[in-house]
Amino acid sequence: MKKNLMSVLIMALVFVNVVLSAVIMITLVPTAKQSNELITQVCTAIKLELESGKVYNANTVPLDQTDVVLITGEDVQTFTLKRGADNEDHYVVTKVSAVLNKEDTDYAEKQPQIQGREALLQEIAINTFLKYTYEEIRTPEGQEEIRSDMLEQMQELFDSDFIIAINFSETNYQ
Repeated sequence: MKKNLMSVLIMALVFVNVVLSAVIMITLVPTAKQSNELITQVCTAIKLELESGKVYNANTVPLDQTDVVLITGEDVQTFTLKRGADNEDHYVVTKVSAVLNKEDTDYAEKQPQIQGREALLQEIAINTFLKYTYEEIRTPEGQEEIRSDMLEQMQELFDSDFIIAINFSETNYQ
């Protein structure tokens, strides 16, 4: 008799547990869906990328899917750097180029706009170099920071990420 009573008690507790779990699921799932919708709307409003992991750079796009555009033209250009600890003027002489992803959805529409905005792109390069000192630009970390700063500004200008990298070539520092 005791074993049957214990079995009935255990079954009753299992049944109560299932009912309470169902109640919790019924009340929490709609709230979670509403929270997800709200987060999606907020992200859309502030233009955050909703697809995580969608990062393009020159290393993730095959070479045959890229196009290179010289921002500074065929000749090297001299850029003034921010004064450093020595309080002297320093310069960098380089060619600045942008690597474009030809497979990006915005490429066909935005690539022709580059020719019309060359002055703005050069202005971005000039202003970016003015933020960094001679000591900062000589380090690999500083060069990478300059590249990413320019890339971010150019992507904002075109409101697209079809520009995937910024490169410097024929670089000399003074």
